[in-house]
Amino acid sequence: MASSNDPKRNAGQRIEAVDFQAPGHSSENNQQTYSATPTLDVRADVPWWHSQFNLMLCVFALLAVAAGLFIVLTPPPTTVSSSTVVESDGSTRVEESSVSTEVAPWDESRRAQARTDSQDILSELLKSKKDLEAKNVTDWAGERYDSALSKAADGDVFYKQQDYVQAIENYQAALDEINNLNELIPDILKTKVAQGQAAIKDGKTLLAKEMFQEALRLDQNHIPALSGLDRVKTLDQVLDLVRAAAADEQEFERTDDINSLTLAQEKYQQAVALDSQLEVSAQGLSRVQEAAADKRFRDSMSTGFAALFAGRYSNARAGFSSALKIRPSDAVANSAYKQSLASDKRSSLSSLLAAAKRFEKNEEWASALSNYQVVLQRDPNQISAKLGKIRSKARSDLDQSLNSVLTDTLDLGRATQRERANAILADATAIKNKGAVLQGQISQLEAALKQAGSSVRVAFTSDALTNITLQKEGAKKIKLGRFSSKKLALKPGRYVVTGQRLGFHDVRKQIELRAVGSQVQTFSIACDKPIAGESSASLASRKY
Repeated sequence: MASSNDPKRNAGQRIEAVDFQAPGHSSENNQQTYSATPTLDVRADVPWWHSQFNLMLCVFALLAVAAGLFIVLTPPPTTVSSSTVVESDGSTRVEESSVSTEVAPWDESRRAQARTDSQDILSELLKSKKDLEAKNVTDWAGERYDSALSKAADGDVFYKQQDYVQAIENYQAALDEINNLNELIPDILKTKVAQGQAAIKDGKTLLAKEMFQEALRLDQNHIPALSGLDRVKTLDQVLDLVRAAAADEQEFERTDDINSLTLAQEKYQQAVALDSQLEVSAQGLSRVQEAAADKRFRDSMSTGFAALFAGRYSNARAGFSSALKIRPSDAVANSAYKQSLASDKRSSLSSLLAAAKRFEKNEEWASALSNYQVVLQRDPNQISAKLGKIRSKARSDLDQSLNSVLTDTLDLGRATQRERANAILADATAIKNKGAVLQGQISQLEAALKQAGSSVRVAFTSDALTNITLQKEGAKKIKLGRFSSKKLALKPGRYVVTGQRLGFHDVRKQIELRAVGSQVQTFSIACDKPIAGESSASLASRKY
């Protein structure tokens, strides 16, 4: 342990004892004392760096100087970013840029968004540019297209300078101009198609084809352009047909031969079939058809007048009638037709009346009536025709009535039909000049009425179990009851015989009784078919 007299220790500081008293003790009882004030004893002959305090001050000073130099001399840190840039001409490049971390984050975000926006606009611009170039924009809007490309190139310059706001402005201006060019396409299409159609009308095949092809380069699915191009394919053939038809028209004008018009019409029809929209062929066909109709009209009128002057009135009437079918409102044709009808009337009325007389003599009353009606249509004032119509009408009606009665003499079994037959017979008998036909009808009707009033012998057979009922048309039922055989005398006519029997199916028969002298007509009727499955109670409940 070092001695208190050690010079090294004494070179530092010396602490002397001070008085110290514990709590509760007075200073009087405590003999030890301590010095409260320390003393630092620095010797003047010792160097300054031998002091720890001085050394510590030096170290701190050096550290402060080094930190200041580091802050001043060290450059601000930077980050390197790279991005792919699309040029306005469609090429791409990789761009590296240093971004100082001293730039505010908000500003950097705005720059990045502007760069992204500019590239989005440029991408849309390139797509629209490609579409326009596919439509040969330089052929129909070269200057405006070059102006749009120039604006896009200016945008590239600003983009390289990282002035993205100006780049966006130029790219957008270029895109707007290209979109404006796209909006011109419908009008240009319409113009091209109109020029193609005009070329077809003028017969300029090559020009029409070129216009439609240019239109299709703008829109490959444009229907009018496609249709026009199809028309161009047959245009030369159509024009050849039109020229040949026109030559046939000139031949008709020279010869007045309708065959030339027929040939021309056929060629125009072929041309219209190939191209129905070409006006020259459609107009030619209409013109030829009208000329052909005029030729037929003139020929019909000539035929009619020639026949009229020759006294062949029926031929004249036929000729003028043909002319009126072509031109129904032609005044000359109408007048000529009336003249032929009047002339023919005077020559034909007498023959019609004579024919009607012959029909009356032969008792062909329906034909006589028809002739009188024709005469009155041509000349309503013909007295003999009026009287003949009345006479033949009455005899024709009587003839039809007699024939209807004689057709079904069995119907005379009904009282109403007999009354009608007797009235008809009275009318027929009252006629003074009876012909052979009428006399025969009267005789037949008298015989039929006589037979209808006679009796017919009838025999019915049955099984004595069936309940028989007999009914004549238009009369009440006659109950014959059950029997094995029964004989009756009945008037001719139609009858219905019915049979009923408990437990068996009903039977029904229709018989016709005709007057056949003394011969007995036999009929059998009986219910012989049992009802299957019907109970006895239900059978018993049936009433007859």
